[in-house]
Amino acid sequence: MSARRIRCTVTSMNYSACGMAVGDWFEVGPEGFSMPDGQHFCYFAIASVLPLINGPLGKDDVDGWFDSKPVVQCPDPPEALRMTLSHAPEVTP
Repeated sequence: MSARRIRCTVTSMNYSACGMAVGDWFEVGPEGFSMPDGQHFCYFAIASVLPLINGPLGKDDVDGWFDSKPVVQCPDPPEALRMTLSHAPEVTP
C-alpha cells in the first residue's frame, strides 16, 4: 500500500438510504481509518472500497493509480452511490 493516506469521497448518487451526502468522505492510511467528527458512512460502501485500498494487484505504480482517481460504486444498484479514491490532502503539523 502507498504510505500516504487514501481518501474516499462520495461524488454522486441517486439517493442514500444511509443518509450520506455528496462530499462525505473517509480516509485510510498507516494510522488506520478516520472520518470527520459527527459524520457517518455506510459500512456496505466502506466494504466495497477497502479491498481496493492496496491498488490493483500486479500494478507497479499504485500511487499513479490513485492519482487517476478511480471510481467505486456502492453495492446497492438503485442508490448508484459513487465514490472517488484519491490521495488525501497533506496535513501540515
